[in-house]
Amino acid sequence: MNKLLHELIETFERLSVIYDNLLDTAKTKKQYLISGNIEGLETLLYQEKNQTEIVILLENKRQNLLERYCQECDVKENKITLNSLRDSMDTLHGEKLNILIGRLKQSLKQLQNLNETNATLTRYSLDVTEDIIKIFCSSAFQNSTYQQSGKVQGNELPMVLIDTEI
Repeated sequence: MNKLLHELIETFERLSVIYDNLLDTAKTKKQYLISGNIEGLETLLYQEKNQTEIVILLENKRQNLLERYCQECDVKENKITLNSLRDSMDTLHGEKLNILIGRLKQSLKQLQNLNETNATLTRYSLDVTEDIIKIFCSSAFQNSTYQQSGKVQGNELPMVLIDTEI
């Protein structure tokens, strides 16, 4: 088998492992969001960022390997697909690539679903926080502190909280 194809399979294997790690991280993040474990979330965010950087590096490597393979085999880059690539391999390696791609697709779908759930939990948390602040500082919410993205707009809350009666 071509050395580039062997290296490509190894890259897919590493991508599969990293996506499985990202999936585990997203599951843990969901639990931390539910339980309100801020310290755990901070740690996970750094871990998730590092994992994402590794995915980007591996994806760049995968693209470079495909470009080199296309140049070496005189194939137009826009004409190559994973199916045609798999068909050009021997049966054992073709099946291995097929299994890896299936695992990646499954991991990505699960990761997408978990990230949607985590985003919903974060939005709910922001809504609850905003509602709690409104109870104490109702006049202060003419200009919201949080944007829809969750980013702070600025310190626009007046010191109404001290003067508000419960």
